[in-house]
Amino acid sequence: MPILARGDGKTWVEPAVIVGAVGVLYFLTAARDIVVGDTPELITAAVTLGVPHPPGYPLFTMLGHLFSLLPFGSVPFRVNLLAVTCDALTVAVIFFTALRLSRSRPAAAIAALTLAVIPAFWTWSLVAEVFPLNNLLASVLIYLLVRWHEEPHRPGVLIAALFVAGLALTNHHTIVLLAPAFCFVFWQHRAVLPMRPQLFAICIAAFCIGLLPYAYVPWASAYHPACNWGNVSSLRDLIALIARKSYGSRRLVGTASYMGGSPFARIIALCIFFGPVAGTLILLGAVQAYRRQRWYFWFSLIAFLCVGPLFAWITNLNLATAPSALFVLQRFFLLPQVVVAPLIAFGVLLIAEGIASFAPALPTRPLPLLAASLLIVLIVSVVTNYRRVDQSGNRIARSFGEDVFTSVEPHTILLTTGDGVAIPLMYLSIAERKRPDVALVFLPLLPADWYLRQLRERYPDLAVPFDHYDGQQQNLRALIEANPGRPVATIGTVADKSHGTCVEANYAERNDKRQRATDGTLSPSIIPQHQRREL
Repeated sequence: MPILARGDGKTWVEPAVIVGAVGVLYFLTAARDIVVGDTPELITAAVTLGVPHPPGYPLFTMLGHLFSLLPFGSVPFRVNLLAVTCDALTVAVIFFTALRLSRSRPAAAIAALTLAVIPAFWTWSLVAEVFPLNNLLASVLIYLLVRWHEEPHRPGVLIAALFVAGLALTNHHTIVLLAPAFCFVFWQHRAVLPMRPQLFAICIAAFCIGLLPYAYVPWASAYHPACNWGNVSSLRDLIALIARKSYGSRRLVGTASYMGGSPFARIIALCIFFGPVAGTLILLGAVQAYRRQRWYFWFSLIAFLCVGPLFAWITNLNLATAPSALFVLQRFFLLPQVVVAPLIAFGVLLIAEGIASFAPALPTRPLPLLAASLLIVLIVSVVTNYRRVDQSGNRIARSFGEDVFTSVEPHTILLTTGDGVAIPLMYLSIAERKRPDVALVFLPLLPADWYLRQLRERYPDLAVPFDHYDGQQQNLRALIEANPGRPVATIGTVADKSHGTCVEANYAERNDKRQRATDGTLSPSIIPQHQRREL
């Protein structure tokens, strides 16, 4: 019997319709271009078979490269469709999980569709990011564990789960936060597992096979792509990349002033992102699951606490001081939504039972009526949020990058600070080969010796007079003086003041409230080089 099959062929009708409807919605609203965030870097790595920032995201990069070969649309749009595909399939897997747990097709369908149209989940389904793939792998892993719990005599399901766990770890490290919940499931079968050491060994082997995409990183790095974080050439380099040593394994940002703040503010933000409809149904579903499927109640509670409140606590990101902190953090709120989405089906069943108890004389069964009513609520939610979520017209990142390249003189050394300003320029420079005469230097990476080597490889006409940048003796002034006659421009605040001149980047908010609400992006206007001023 296939892993996802249950009952007759009708089981596939509902998920097919759901995936079709959700897929069309996501396709229509998907970004056609690069957007602010990590998306331009991830697309660049996918197109060029490069290595993006730690931990390298090899699985996403390889899949993104395959999507970049699609025969239609712009290159960014093709890679963005990877996110569309992953989250549409995630919704289908949630349906199967909810169906297996609740035994109700209408309730399972509402659970899947409710997740699909949560504004945060919908928004991050539209751009090339690692989180939709993480959602898909997590949902498959949860489904397999639910299936194995119900059918422990099927070792193939457990082996598949361990393989998916390894595979998921090559995409995003937050998947490890599900480990306590998985250990809870294993504990439920503690009387069986020790008696099958061969199965244990096979599961470990399957997990290790799932990690094989990491072999892509040294392979890709050996070809010296333009996007090649860490310039991995040894096992030590690979471990440093995977462990995110340049960031700190438990940090989302490396700037001290952006850390701290109240963890409760982050946890409250997490809860708000569920929205009133999904949040209410999940809470009611938890009550019903405790009554009907108590093991799953504890499983989902442990999983949610680990990937939600615990993660929000340990990330230590200050929502009050860090720029766009909520924009950064909300992407990590998607996994908690996926984890508890099947509880929505239990919530629907609890409401249906309540209606049947208080209104036994209803001429029709309450469940279909309730499902139809909730479907109308979800449709209204789609209509009211459509313009705010829609990314199909988002051209802000491209406009910014093209404005910058238009503003600088030929053969400029362009010094950039901050991901928001550097990454769109990196995409245009590497993936689309715009302004090859401009040497793009990302200042936060200058202290990394591997980055200095990459600068020499990529810009042979750029003289880099030091092998190690310390900001003191080996500073920006030394870099500029080693390249006499070349114009210099900077974007952002430069900590190294030795160069003595700068080009300021003035930012003004877009009047378009939709864009500000969805990604908080800013529209740049660059002061031309002839208007430099002394610091």
